[in-house]
Amino acid sequence: MNKTIKSIIDIIKSCDDVQLCTFGLEEYPETRHVMNGMNQNIDYIDLHFLTMKSSPKFKQLEKNNNCCLYYFNPTTRYAVRLFGKMENIDDQNEKNKYWQDKYARFGFSGTADPNFALLHFIPESYKFYIGEELYTGKIEQ
Repeated sequence: MNKTIKSIIDIIKSCDDVQLCTFGLEEYPETRHVMNGMNQNIDYIDLHFLTMKSSPKFKQLEKNNNCCLYYFNPTTRYAVRLFGKMENIDDQNEKNKYWQDKYARFGFSGTADPNFALLHFIPESYKFYIGEELYTGKIEQ
C-alpha cells in the first residue's frame, strides 16, 4: 500500500463522522452528516454506510450515484475529499456482515427490514492539502 493511501485510511479511521455530498433532486448539491462507524477498522478504502431507503439521500443516489465524502478531523486538522460512486447493496449476506444490533435504535428491525439500506462507496479519486499544496490522484481498486 502506498503512503498516500495509508494516510487517507488513517484520516478515515480517525473520524467519527463524515460529510456526504450528493446531487439533490433539484440538481443542487446537498451535504449532510453520516456516521462513519462501519469504517473505523478498515485496511483499505472499502467504505460502507447505513441509511433508510425512504431518506432523501437514498432517492438522490438512486437518481445519480456520483458523490463526495469529506473527512475532517478537528483535532489534527487533517482532511480528505473522496470522489466516487455510492451503490446500494441488496445481498442479504453482505447486509448481515455489517449489521450491528445498535442500529435498531434508528428504527430498523434488522437487515431484512424493507427500509434498511446498506450503501457501498466505490472511490475513484481524492484531493487533500498539505499546507498550501494540493494533492490529487486516482484510487486503484
